[in-house]
Amino acid sequence: MSSDELMFGNEQAETPPEQRAASLDPWPVLVVDDDEQVHAMTRILLNDFEFEDRRFAIVSAFSAAEARAILAQRTDLPVVLLDVVMETHDAGLRLVHHIRRDLGNRHIRIILRTGQPGQAPEREVIVAYDINDYKSKAELTAQKLFTSLIGAVRGWRDLVTIETLNHSLERRVAERTAELERQSALADQQRRFIENLVEMMPSPVWYRDAAGSCTLCNRAFRELFPDAAGGIEWTIGGYGRKGTGGETFSFETSVVGPDGAPRELLVVKRPLTGADGAPAGLIGIATDITERRLMEHELHRLATTDPLSGAHNRRHILDLLERRLNRQGGADPKSVVGPACLIMLDIDHFKRINDGLGHAAGDAAIRSVVEEIRRHLRPTDQIGRIGGEEFAILLMDTGRNDAAVIAERLRSGLAALSIPLPDGQRFQLTGSFGLTEVRPLADTVECVLGRADHALYRAKALGRNRVELT
Repeated sequence: MSSDELMFGNEQAETPPEQRAASLDPWPVLVVDDDEQVHAMTRILLNDFEFEDRRFAIVSAFSAAEARAILAQRTDLPVVLLDVVMETHDAGLRLVHHIRRDLGNRHIRIILRTGQPGQAPEREVIVAYDINDYKSKAELTAQKLFTSLIGAVRGWRDLVTIETLNHSLERRVAERTAELERQSALADQQRRFIENLVEMMPSPVWYRDAAGSCTLCNRAFRELFPDAAGGIEWTIGGYGRKGTGGETFSFETSVVGPDGAPRELLVVKRPLTGADGAPAGLIGIATDITERRLMEHELHRLATTDPLSGAHNRRHILDLLERRLNRQGGADPKSVVGPACLIMLDIDHFKRINDGLGHAAGDAAIRSVVEEIRRHLRPTDQIGRIGGEEFAILLMDTGRNDAAVIAERLRSGLAALSIPLPDGQRFQLTGSFGLTEVRPLADTVECVLGRADHALYRAKALGRNRVELT
């Protein structure tokens, strides 16, 4: 914000919102992906979103090389949505290396995206390359993409703010030192101005001198940490790569607030140097991201759960199966996990229930089936609704023979159900089961589903209310 904006803020406050929004440049988002549809879809998803009266504008790069050219010309990009695999299998990571090391850009927030869950980078890679987030393309709904971008823009803005504040403090320290020899009164006035400015900031801010003592913290800091009074040694723990020299570094951590409730914080720190270049201490700022984290968790629950039955939805149960396939086998014997089996379940004559008793009975049947199945499963087993009256049950660390025993137990449990209706009546149902073992090294999701479906169809053809294996 310019000095004119600070001095004449009341006049600007009278500007109508539509004129104010039209006068603001949109938030630029660099999308680096070799798939044109990804660019088009991202543009559509963000078309109706605004943040602080500013829209989002997509800056497209269809290769890492094209992205480098854009980054060489623009320094106003707060966030980049980056594909992992483009020209090469590691083109995305090489671009991250170029941004952080070659360009020295520590502000831009980097969110990796991939349509191949198997290409997810290792945790050590994410830390080493200073990657801020990783998302599967399949899980980026409009709301979740918007949430990720808002967090990234806020993080970028905080980094810019702390660096601006750092430069301002360093400049003012140098000016004050020179002025102290001639006008100590003016120097004292400048010091009070900086302290008041920091005190008014809504985010917790603190300063630790070269000896490690917390000599300055603002009102927001004291409210969040009421026991953190004068001169204490205060350390926020958390994951993150510490900066070296004079660079900014950041990490996320959890703390307990004064009300005893946990708080999630984004912490940004930067070492300060004096006029002679010697270390002068460290300044930090914390942003409360608790609500953002809660919203992310709720969005994840909604995105992975079938609303009627409470079981996993089709996409999520298939994702779990694919992850299981990716974890099995390999050259390292330690990477081999136990066997797993997939059971496909279909409620017998479900159309008769809907037609004869009504859709409310059909809904009750689906919910009762899921409750009964879960009653027989272990915490590690998973159930998902594939569609209509069909379900997939993933049995972890279970061989074919044991899975057959479990499937027979499930069949008997369903046959014994007595499902109540609102009018006091009850009805019963049965289910047909198709079972197959998940084969390491050779299987794909489609192969496993195909075999289980084949066994399910055979169970139906042989009279239903039975378990068939393949």
